[in-house]
Amino acid sequence: MALLLVLVLAPAVRAAESAPPIPLEAFAKKNVFTALKLSPDGTMVAALVPGARAGAIAVLSVPELKAVGGVRLTGDQQFVRVWWAGDKRLVAELGYRDGPLDPLSSTGDIVTFDATGRDLRYVIGQQGIDGKIGSRLGKKTLKRVWATVIDPLIDDPNHVIISSREINTGEDSKAVVSRLDLRTSKLETLAVAPAAGFADFLLDRQGQVRFVSVSAGPFQYKTWKRDVGQEEWQPLEKEGEFAKAEPVAFAEDGKSVFLASRHFGDRSCLVRQTLDTGALTKVACHEAADLDHTIDAFAIGGEPIAAVFEAGKPETRLLDTGHPNIELLKLLQAAFPGKQIRVASATRDGGRLLVTTQDDRTTADYYLFDTKSRNAQFLTAELEWLDPELMAARQPVSFKSRDGTPLHGYLTIPRGSNGKNLPLIVHPHGGPFGIREHWTFDPEPQMLASRGYAVLQVNFRGSGGFGFEFSRQGRRAWGTTMIDDLTDSLKGLIAQGVADPARVCIYGGSYGGYAAMMSAVREPELYRCVVAEAGIYDLKLWRDDSDVADSDFGKRYLEAGVAANEAEMIAQSPLTYIDKLKAPVLVIHGEEDRRTPFSQAKALRKALDARKLPYEWLVKAGEGHGFIDEGNILTHHQTLLAFLDRHIGAKP
Repeated sequence: MALLLVLVLAPAVRAAESAPPIPLEAFAKKNVFTALKLSPDGTMVAALVPGARAGAIAVLSVPELKAVGGVRLTGDQQFVRVWWAGDKRLVAELGYRDGPLDPLSSTGDIVTFDATGRDLRYVIGQQGIDGKIGSRLGKKTLKRVWATVIDPLIDDPNHVIISSREINTGEDSKAVVSRLDLRTSKLETLAVAPAAGFADFLLDRQGQVRFVSVSAGPFQYKTWKRDVGQEEWQPLEKEGEFAKAEPVAFAEDGKSVFLASRHFGDRSCLVRQTLDTGALTKVACHEAADLDHTIDAFAIGGEPIAAVFEAGKPETRLLDTGHPNIELLKLLQAAFPGKQIRVASATRDGGRLLVTTQDDRTTADYYLFDTKSRNAQFLTAELEWLDPELMAARQPVSFKSRDGTPLHGYLTIPRGSNGKNLPLIVHPHGGPFGIREHWTFDPEPQMLASRGYAVLQVNFRGSGGFGFEFSRQGRRAWGTTMIDDLTDSLKGLIAQGVADPARVCIYGGSYGGYAAMMSAVREPELYRCVVAEAGIYDLKLWRDDSDVADSDFGKRYLEAGVAANEAEMIAQSPLTYIDKLKAPVLVIHGEEDRRTPFSQAKALRKALDARKLPYEWLVKAGEGHGFIDEGNILTHHQTLLAFLDRHIGAKP
C-alpha cells in the first residue's frame, strides 16, 4: 500500500511580492511558546514561555492548545528544561540568562508541579535546605547540589533519575546518578562517575547506568563504560589519548550502543559498538562535517533511525537497519520537502508524535502526527507573526582560507535582489569555541536583509561541527587565524561580485564584538564601519573583571583557549592596535553584563576619545549580555540600521 500523509490546518501563505517592509517591532518581539513537550498519554503539551525577565511554563490541551495550567517564576529566573514525569506531573530545571548573547544556563535547581500548576515544590539544587525561589516554593532539599534530570521515569510520577554534583566540594566533586524522590527529596545512589567534572550519563533500556563522558577540563573529556551489575568503570580511550566517542543511545535489542565517534577519522561519525566484543562498525559519516544529531525511533528510548550532518544545508541519512519507523520518517520527509524534521517528543507507545519542521525562513512549526492514521495536524508556530514568504533565503557558501583550509558559512540575500554588488554585513558569531552557524532561521540577519543588506556568517576555525582539528586550530588564535578566516571569506564574496567593496561593515556580539573590532584594526581598508556589541577589547581587563576567571575551570579555559600569558593577551587585544582603526564604530553594551563587563565598553570609549576617532554609543542600564527588554531591542535595531544606512546604505 502506498504511503500517504494528510496535512491538516497547515499555515496559510499570506505574502505578496509588493508587501510593505516588515515592522522592526516584529523582529524585537519574543516567542510566545518554545520547546513544546508532549505528555506521555498525548493529551497535553508543556511549553516554555521565555518572558523578558522571569520565565514560565504553560500546559496546554492537545490539539486545541487551550490553557490547562502552568507556573511562572519571579525575579530573573528562567526555566531551562521541562520533562513529563508521568501523565499529570512535570519536573523542570531552573536557570538564568545574562542576556540573549549568553546561552541559557542551568543553576542545577529542580522543581516539580502537577499539570494544573498546583503543588509547586522545590525539590533539590543549589538552594539547599535554607533556600527558596519565590513565595510558592518550599524548602525540602537535603544538601546543596547542582542537579539535572537524565530520566523522568514517565511511569513513576514520584521519582526521577538525576545526575548531581555537590556544590561545597567545588571542582573536585564527582557526578552521582541517583533516584530522586519528588515528594521527600531523598536520594538513592545508583552510580558514581570515575572522575571529577561535569558528566553525561547513558542508561540502558533496563535503567542500568552503563556509559559516562566526563569533562576533565576545557576542550577535554573522557568516556568510560561498565558492564551490567559492575561498579568498576573501563575507559574507552587509551591512557593519555583524547576522547574519541560519546554515547548516543542503546540499540533496541540491548546488544549494542550507538556512539558519536572519531574512531574512523578526524570528524565525528555515528558508530555502532557491539557490547560483548567491543567491535566498532561505521554507521554514517560525512566527508566535511561532524555528526550533528540523530533522529530516533518514535517510542520513548528508541534507537537512531537517521543521522544528520550539516556542512551547508542539513543532510539526513537514513540508517539501513530495517526499523519500521524509517518508512514513516520517509513519509514525513516527502510531506515536508526541503524542511528539517525533528521528533520533539512522543507518547509512551510512539503512536503520537510532536514533530517540528523548520528551514532558513521558519523557526519551528509544530505538528501532531498520528502514526496509525498518518494524519499530521498543525498546532502552532514559533514567531508565527513573521511570514516565511517575506523572509530572505539563507544560502550555504564555501571558501578556501589562505592556508587552503575549507571554510563553510551562510549568506543571507535580500528578497528581490539579483545578488550582486550588495552592501554587506560580516556577522561573526559569539562563543567562539564549539559554536557554529546553522542553516536555520536567524532573526537578526533576516532583519538586516529586510532593509536591503546581505549578511555573511562564517564558521571560522574554532567553530564546532567540522572536525577536531578544525576546532583545535582556533585555540589561542582569537585575533589571528579566526580573523583571517573572516577576511578570506569576505574577499571571496568581493571577488565573486556579490559584495560591493566600498560598502562593507562588520557587526558582532560577544566574541563577535571582539572579532568586529579586531578585524577593523587588522584590515582597516576593508570595512566602512564597525558595530561592536558586548565585546571584549582588552583581554587582561576581561580576565580581571569578568566571571570567566572566577573558577579554576575558567582560568584553564583562558590559558588553553585564549592566551597563555599576559604577553599573548596584549598581542590578541584589539585595543593594542587601535591606532590603525579607520572606520567609525557603534559601541553597544549593557551596564549589567557579567560575561563581558561594561568596563570593556568604557575602555574602548576611552581609547577612541584619546585619539579623537569617531564613534556612537548605545548603552542601557539594567541590561546584561545583550538586550532583553523589547523596547530596548527595538531601539537597538533602529540605532543599528541608522548607523549602517549612514555609512553603507547608499552607493558612494
